[in-house]
Amino acid sequence: MSSKADPTFPAIGLNVVEGHDNLWAKTKAAFQYVYKHHFDDADWFFKADDDTYAVIENLRYLLKDYSPTEPVYFGRRFKPYVTQGYMSGGAGYVLSRQALRRFVTVALVSRFMCSQQDEGAEDLEIGQCLQNCGVKAMDSRDELGRERFHPFPPDLHLIPGAVSKDNWYWEYNYYPIREVSMIFHGVW
Repeated sequence: MSSKADPTFPAIGLNVVEGHDNLWAKTKAAFQYVYKHHFDDADWFFKADDDTYAVIENLRYLLKDYSPTEPVYFGRRFKPYVTQGYMSGGAGYVLSRQALRRFVTVALVSRFMCSQQDEGAEDLEIGQCLQNCGVKAMDSRDELGRERFHPFPPDLHLIPGAVSKDNWYWEYNYYPIREVSMIFHGVW
């Protein structure tokens, strides 16, 4: 999805102004487009930015035990501002078919459930909308409690201390952060 159509890429042109300040407008328009043109084509709908890396097989493994008919969504869960938390836009998030249906046909059409403005933090805004229409924010961690969705480049998640302790990240995470330690054996 883009602000300009490009059939060689291919990119779907949405009627939105380009820029970071308009991500909420682009997200709303993108999900409306997907609902109208592709709702019956998939069970799950993954939102990712152009700099997001995803291992689709891992995503399939996460979703295998859940039904797309349940109103649920997964991603890196943050805790402030939304009672049940919301998923980080930078890490990407995935909506079930039922979550997409509720978002487009129930939440987006209600000024009481969703912001009608174009500006706003897209991940926070959709998190509020989804909560308001009964879509549940799910625990996306693996059986060992490790996060599967990461909002920063890999090095910031893999190198202890790479993210300063006064960074917003430490307070936003819904679940306690478990830093890894990397021990290398061998000759460099």
